[in-house]
Amino acid sequence: MKNNFLSQYTKKMRGYDKCPKHENFSEIFWSSLGCFVTIVLISFIDTSSQHLFTEQPLFVAPVGASTIMIFGLPNSIYAQPRNVIGGHFIAALCGVTALILFRETEIFACAIAVMCTMLAMHATKTIHPPGGATALLAVIGGESITNLGYLFAFVPCLTNSIMLIMCGIIFNNIPKSRQYPRFWI
Repeated sequence: MKNNFLSQYTKKMRGYDKCPKHENFSEIFWSSLGCFVTIVLISFIDTSSQHLFTEQPLFVAPVGASTIMIFGLPNSIYAQPRNVIGGHFIAALCGVTALILFRETEIFACAIAVMCTMLAMHATKTIHPPGGATALLAVIGGESITNLGYLFAFVPCLTNSIMLIMCGIIFNNIPKSRQYPRFWI
């Protein structure tokens, strides 16, 4: 019985499909251009308006992963507005809460932050994989992030997510071959 289980288990690791073909040049072009313009725009807004909010960074690394999803996988469930906005916002709330409750044990706070983020995203149907990085950032992001407390969920997470979605809507709908978003609610 042990051998049968182990055999079945290891068979799963072989995979069951072939690697997908490359996208056509037009898709690669629009995906890349969308990523470039979005990151430049958010970076510019960050540097020019930082003093208006918190004197803290308004632009955080998980935005890079979300940008790749919105432009590289615009039809993915996980790249839709509900998931991007809700996923980052929930992840930030979970991360800050974990930091507050478990500040003395950073490793545990990180694990709790990501676990709670996964639970909350499932419960709200807002799974967005880069949210895992957002939850971790709330715990290990350094003073410029951790000092924000729950404000981190609003600025930068919510503001970045909204800017990402706006850019995604504008750029992903320019070519005839694309339509974004697939759904809102």
